[in-house]
Parts: sequence; C-alpha cells; structure tokens
Amino acid sequence: MVGTKMKRMQVIAANGLLVIIPSALFLASKAKVGEFDSAFSIVQMLELVAGAANLTLLGLNMRDGLKMTGRFRPNPVAG
Repeated sequence: MVGTKMKRMQVIAANGLLVIIPSALFLASKAKVGEFDSAFSIVQMLELVAGAANLTLLGLNMRDGLKMTGRFRPNPVAG
C-alpha cells in the first residue's frame, strides 16, 4: 500500500508541475489582458480536470493512510 501511495504522489506532483502551474500562469496572463477566447476556455477546462484528478488521488491516499493506521473501518452493513 505504501508503494501505491508513493506512485500516486508522483502523479500528483507531476500533474501539478506540468499541467496545473503552467495552466494557471497562462490563464493569469490571458485574464490580465482580457482575452477570454477559446484557448482560455480549453486551458481552464484542462486545469479543472487536472485539479479534480489530483483531489481524487489525494482522497485515495488519505483513505489508504487511514487503512494503514487502522482508523478506517469499512461499513459493516454491505448493502
């Protein structure tokens, strides 16, 4: 489980450094000059998807961390 968490963290870091930060800088520069064109919309959507992916991966890491410490107990009533 530790290996899986480490792999996820690498993806999260790469996603942040290669997608989210450059997208934020691009969007800031476009917004500064008031250019809200299709390129702006596409990059904004890409950034939102990358952010959602990072949140999902962070949530999975949190779940696995809680499992590893014994603090996460699955619901006993499987429905």
